[in-house]
Amino acid sequence: MSRRILALFAKAPVPGQVKTRLATEISLESAAALYEAMLLDILDQHAAERDCARALWFAPADARGWFERATPAGWTLLAQSGASLAERMAALFRFHAAEGFDRIVLRGTDSPTLPVARIDDAFAALERAELVLCPDRDGGYNLIGLREACDGLFALELSHAGVLSKTLGNARALGLRTELLPAHHDVDTHADLLRMLPELDARLTPRTLRAARTLLPR
Repeated sequence: MSRRILALFAKAPVPGQVKTRLATEISLESAAALYEAMLLDILDQHAAERDCARALWFAPADARGWFERATPAGWTLLAQSGASLAERMAALFRFHAAEGFDRIVLRGTDSPTLPVARIDDAFAALERAELVLCPDRDGGYNLIGLREACDGLFALELSHAGVLSKTLGNARALGLRTELLPAHHDVDTHADLLRMLPELDARLTPRTLRAARTLLPR
């Protein structure tokens, strides 16, 4: 029987260190507050997960205290390691594969309106494929799942518009059976924030809804 784990990547919500593209259009403090709201909402969205383990990989390492206070029970806290995002992601999959997990799903914390069911969809896809991705509409992805560690998949520069296509190219070169989930979107810019607003609701994204309302005209 497969062992499943859901992992999140998160940064401490420090002004100037998160949502910097969005901060150019609002403020460093407002961007950090919005990111904190998104992160806490996403943690709560998965509080009832019973069919998989849960791990929150945080950065920087000296922010452990903040995450210990903010993270609900049931999450294992782990410090991210690696010089680049690609290295940190590869390290995550190596770590969980070494623990014995063979269905590993990683989602980001920039897409609070990603349907919660997408996690179940990702685990289901990993029964058929070795790699699953949920594309982001800006050319990246906001969720990735693997059956095992695969350092070669992350032999590329992340955080640019060609990430999805380059990742798929690496997957083809490595012979990985791949499945794509329906695309969603991250919140990186003011336009993204405007697009997200109609999707927010008081049940799944209450903090994000309140934060967004303070930033956008009624």
